[in-house]
Amino acid sequence: MRRGRRTTAGAAAAAGCWLAVLATASCAMPPAPPLSPRALPTATAVPSPSPKPPSPSASASASASASASPEPPPESGPPPESGPAEPVGEGRATAADRPLLEAVRRGTDAAVPDDAAVIVIHRGPGGTGELAWMPDDRNYCLAVVREARTDTSCKPLPSSWARIGVRLVTAGRPVSARTVFFAVVDGGHGPYGYQGTAAAAPAPGMGPVHDATAVFASGRTLSLLTYERPIAISTPGDQYICSADNAICFPALDAYSGH
Repeated sequence: MRRGRRTTAGAAAAAGCWLAVLATASCAMPPAPPLSPRALPTATAVPSPSPKPPSPSASASASASASASPEPPPESGPPPESGPAEPVGEGRATAADRPLLEAVRRGTDAAVPDDAAVIVIHRGPGGTGELAWMPDDRNYCLAVVREARTDTSCKPLPSSWARIGVRLVTAGRPVSARTVFFAVVDGGHGPYGYQGTAAAAPAPGMGPVHDATAVFASGRTLSLLTYERPIAISTPGDQYICSADNAICFPALDAYSGH
């Protein structure tokens, strides 16, 4: 009898436990629904930390990188010397010019270069004429030979000029009651001659225009011109001197003559 009571009591206790579990489960709250998007919390911006100053090693690395970068180009200065000019075409000295070349070498203290670097501008009768040479494109020497007398002038070209393409117009020393003018013009646009407003013929006393071309190793060319006129006589209507293609013209008595 005691054994049966214990079994019944144990069953009753087990049943009570199950009922308690069921009661607890039935009384629990259902899970909450998910939050709507509007209810979701927004992200808060977090300030980024301020950059730290570079360490000495980093500064040294930056300086090394800067020094390794290409250096800026040097400041522009005067152009390098272009080397001596060489004559072109009929400006080259020939065996027939020997008396003219010898007269120049006898009659001047200037250093006359070899014949290959002498530019013959004008060949006149009896060993007269005009020669020139240019040690570079910024300096010139002009030799005028008349009646066994040689007048040589070596000067730099002006650093500025009033007319486009015309580097120099200068009046030389009087030779036999006449003045020999000398002009240096950019480019090889010869031959040059008189052309102007008054007439096709030169003004009274004006001699013909002679020209020769000089070329430098860079490929640059200059035209060298000579022409004569009576001393200290300015004739109204003096013509312009122009190249064959009329690309360059200038008055025979230019504004900076005599310099």
